[in-house]
Amino acid sequence: MADRPSFEEVVAGLETKSDKIRALAKAGYLRTEISGLLKIRYQHVRSVLTKAGITAGMTREVQLEREPVTVSLEEEENLPTIEPTSWEVLLRGGFLFLGEWQPGDDGFVLDARAPTDGGVYAFVVDDFVKYVGLTQRGLRARLDAYRRGHERQRTNARVKALIMEALSSGKRVKVLIALPDAQSWGGLPVNTAAGLEAGLIAKIQPPWNILGVG
Repeated sequence: MADRPSFEEVVAGLETKSDKIRALAKAGYLRTEISGLLKIRYQHVRSVLTKAGITAGMTREVQLEREPVTVSLEEEENLPTIEPTSWEVLLRGGFLFLGEWQPGDDGFVLDARAPTDGGVYAFVVDDFVKYVGLTQRGLRARLDAYRRGHERQRTNARVKALIMEALSSGKRVKVLIALPDAQSWGGLPVNTAAGLEAGLIAKIQPPWNILGVG
């Protein structure tokens, strides 16, 4: 979340694990995040929050805001070679150009205001798609997480380093977004954005989505 306090700020002055669990949940941290940050089992987190009547950060939220899809280098070796995909392919498909990451005093900043809606986003370098991700909790907060690149959040930190490397080389890093409408199948809801992200990654294999790159 964009306005979420840092882990250190939340747990400052708290001595017991239970107090830290409750405080982190109230601050907007997911249960899986809490278990990782405190190095305790997920079941412990769930038990403490259930007893306290705190429902924030339940597993269903994890399903909505999952880590961007990645492919391991070992898996990549078994995939056919894919030519780089021009950003024009995404633009023709309905993606919108949002803005660019610009070098700043604190690493880099986005020169546009992202919407709070969920959706699919892509990072483009040298006019080729390098990374594709999904967020259901708001593009503004998700993109800001890459800017912060907290070391405890490995994906954010890894992609932040890749963005900074590109910018330091004088390259432009563009941001595209897509806000597909929800659909249905047989009267059941279909998450179009999630399907779009998974389909794009399977088809174009963006290099920054591959674990071990950078």
